[in-house]
Amino acid sequence: MEKLIVLLDVDDTLLDFGKSEDEAIRKTLAKFGIPVTEEIVSRYVEINLRCWKLLETGKITRSYLDRLRFDILFDEFGIEGKDSVAAGATYREYLTGSGYVIDGCVDFLADVSAKYRLFIVTNGTEPTQIVRLKSAGIDGFFEDKFYSEQIGCAKPYAGFFDYVFSHIKNFDKSRTVLVGDSLTSDIKGANNAGITGIWFNPKGLAADGRAKPDHTVSGYGELKTLLGQLGREKAGRI
Repeated sequence: MEKLIVLLDVDDTLLDFGKSEDEAIRKTLAKFGIPVTEEIVSRYVEINLRCWKLLETGKITRSYLDRLRFDILFDEFGIEGKDSVAAGATYREYLTGSGYVIDGCVDFLADVSAKYRLFIVTNGTEPTQIVRLKSAGIDGFFEDKFYSEQIGCAKPYAGFFDYVFSHIKNFDKSRTVLVGDSLTSDIKGANNAGITGIWFNPKGLAADGRAKPDHTVSGYGELKTLLGQLGREKAGRI
């Protein structure tokens, strides 16, 4: 019997991006001599999220994203004489050096990697994600890893998934699921690709209609149980 193919997002699905982001922006501001306040850190998080949404919708490029978020931040806080390009590169360097797993992630991967075929699918910058996955000690659990930067097309676009599907040996769409925290990139991507979308939603957020998850889980325990059910159900349809 063919194993279930499980595509897994990285940030806020396996790795604690919020913790890495907070650490990286604080170090970046300090290095550039900018007072590190809760206000500016909080605002950066908001700006960063907005910029990533622009990337997902194809309105900006990845290289421009690194600069844009600091252009906006420096402008809003009246910070002059600071190089936003250099700040973006410094932030990326600090972010690359931090890979924190979400509690329970390692045990979950150790268990399910013996039962299913696991793949990484991420919009995160390739060099950064490679190092973060290694530093978190989880890079060895996956059969392969797919980075939108490498592919040249990001989730949720069909082109990303066309590439992924064509590079998975013995791929079977009917036995494939995608697990991710983002409605706009992961679940919308699953919808576009015609595969089962599992929304990893430990914060209990409300769906807003932008995408339709087939299933929602609040943690790894629920996810492991659901994968077992889906594996049996999809096997029974063959």
